[in-house]
Amino acid sequence: MSPRLSQNSQRPAHEKLLDDARPPVVVIRDENADRLKIISQLITSCGATALIVKDASEIDDLEGDRHSVAVIALGKDRHPNETSLALIRELKGSHKIIAHGDTLFSWPIGFRCRALLSGALLLLDSAAPTFTTELRSSLTKLLQSENERHSEELRIKQQMRQLGLVGTSAQMLSVFRSVVRFGTLSDFPVLITGETGTGKELIANSLHQLDSRRSKGPFVVANCSAISSGIAESELFGHRRGSFTGADTDRKGLFRSADGGVLFLDEIGDLSQSLQAKLLRVLQEDRVLAVGYDREIPIDVRVIAATNKNLEAMVSEGSFREDLYHRLNVLSISVPPLRERPEDLRPLIEHFLSKYSSLNQSSVTAINADFLDAVQQMKLSGNARQLENIVRRALLNAAGESSLSLNDLTTAEWQLLASNESSVAGPMMNKTDAANPHAGF
Repeated sequence: MSPRLSQNSQRPAHEKLLDDARPPVVVIRDENADRLKIISQLITSCGATALIVKDASEIDDLEGDRHSVAVIALGKDRHPNETSLALIRELKGSHKIIAHGDTLFSWPIGFRCRALLSGALLLLDSAAPTFTTELRSSLTKLLQSENERHSEELRIKQQMRQLGLVGTSAQMLSVFRSVVRFGTLSDFPVLITGETGTGKELIANSLHQLDSRRSKGPFVVANCSAISSGIAESELFGHRRGSFTGADTDRKGLFRSADGGVLFLDEIGDLSQSLQAKLLRVLQEDRVLAVGYDREIPIDVRVIAATNKNLEAMVSEGSFREDLYHRLNVLSISVPPLRERPEDLRPLIEHFLSKYSSLNQSSVTAINADFLDAVQQMKLSGNARQLENIVRRALLNAAGESSLSLNDLTTAEWQLLASNESSVAGPMMNKTDAANPHAGF
């Protein structure tokens, strides 16, 4: 059974990804009742649903609807409507906006520029005899374009979910597109940056699986921060038996073990200066020199590196080689922290709920609203990894229950929430709260 959010909540995000049957929604604002009716009918005839709003305050209520086109009346009698402009500004970036007004092209050019600057894509004269024809043509083109974009998003999100990457936010969609595009460029290094727990190794693994040339080869992981400096060269490049004390057998090293596939160098910022120089040569020459050998061995390896550090700052400080940085940073992916993409909280909880449902004999399949509210108010500096631990512990605590609730959190988590002022101010985050790392993530 698929997980769901109880208490009159929206459908789970992963179900929405698979549901392409919902018609697109066109947002409308118009104070002229007769024209509003005509435009609504025209939108319906184009295969979309008309959604009437009065002002920008209603936009929060549209979450979850498939809407990305808007038709907004700018005003009447050459008088600009500030409410309409505010709505256009609110929709800018997420919607293709058609703005109109009676005899609009006789209005002061400055006001028309204000409408364009606010976010309008197209201006129409609603008093012109060709208005409905022009509006129908424009809507048809925009809706077709948005349908194609929506289908592409569904395909990419579903593909990423199959690879273990979960997210519905615009930021993660951008990351997913990069993963799909870079996966085919099998000869180029990739540098993945992001805070701890954001899923950098999952992204590296996805790049490997999407690489048609290297997917059949190995995916080898090297944690640079965990490799002892004394044996790091041997770990990476291998050694000959007897080349140093304790070298009882030959060792291929991680680079040669990854031949034909991918070597993932995690925490590359922790690599010592001496190894940075040797790694640079390997990347330049596609050859490794193992300890105790006098001849380099050719390799065919794609290197994907990751770090939670600011390598540019380290280059400026002199602790990371600039030439190595540019050699690694041919293709780059930056993974945003959870606090910058709160839309991904629910689908991630659902994903972990499904992943760890076997931990609870009652097979928890739902998430109470108070559980989601509580997690929204945690800082979650550990990002998805910390969220995974929270869900896993909650499942172990949910004895005999079919849904996760506030009761299933730990005492430490209750204490954190009790001391958090945002938990007293209100249960749900607004858009301003979402940008505040102390109000959610």
